[in-house]
Amino acid sequence: MAVSVRLNELSMPWLDRRRLVGLALAALAGFLVLMLTQPDPRVGILVAANDLVPGRALTQDDVAVRYVASSVGLVEGTTIGDLSEWSLRAPIDAGEPLIPSNLQPPELLAYPNVIALSLDQSHAVLGRLVAGDRVDIYRTSDRGLESAPVTELVATGVYVVESRPPVEGVNADRVDLLLAVDENLALLLAGSTRDGEIDLVRIAP
Repeated sequence: MAVSVRLNELSMPWLDRRRLVGLALAALAGFLVLMLTQPDPRVGILVAANDLVPGRALTQDDVAVRYVASSVGLVEGTTIGDLSEWSLRAPIDAGEPLIPSNLQPPELLAYPNVIALSLDQSHAVLGRLVAGDRVDIYRTSDRGLESAPVTELVATGVYVVESRPPVEGVNADRVDLLLAVDENLALLLAGSTRDGEIDLVRIAP
C-alpha cells in the first residue's frame, strides 16, 4: 500500500527559514566588519639599517625592511637580493629608504671612472645599447698611405653605465654613452677617439 506524505507535514526545524536568514545575515555582517577593519596591503621596502657611506659594497647587514602602502620610487624587497655588492652614490642615515638613483652597480667599484663617448649609431650597435650591457671596443686606424687600415681590440667587457639613443635634431645619428673605466682605459679610449674610428660590439650575456 502506498503512503503519501507531504513535506509540510514533517517537522524539520533545521530548515527554519528565519533561522537560515539570521545565520546568513550574521555571516554577511561578520564579513563586512572584517573587510572594513582589515589594514591596507603593505609592501616591503629596503631602508638603511645604520648610517651608510658611499663607495662600499652593500651587504644584508646594511639593510632593514619597512612596510609601506606604496613602494613607488623606492627599492622594493625584504632582502638585499640582487643588490648585494652594489654601493651608494651618496651617504644616507639609518632609517632612510634606499632609492634606485642613489645606487650604483659593483662594476663602478672596480672601475670608478666614467668616460663619455659620442659615436655614430652605425658604430654603436645601431643605438641598441642599454645600461648594464658590456661591450668590446675596437679601433680602426690608418697607418699610412701605403698601408691598409688596421683594426685592433683595445678594450673588452667594458660596462655601459648609461646609453642615450639617437634623438631628432642635429645629432640624430649619434649615440651618447657613459662607460665605466679605470685610468689606463680612460687614457686609451681618449686617444683612440682622436687617432682612429671606434666600433663597439655588444657581448651576449
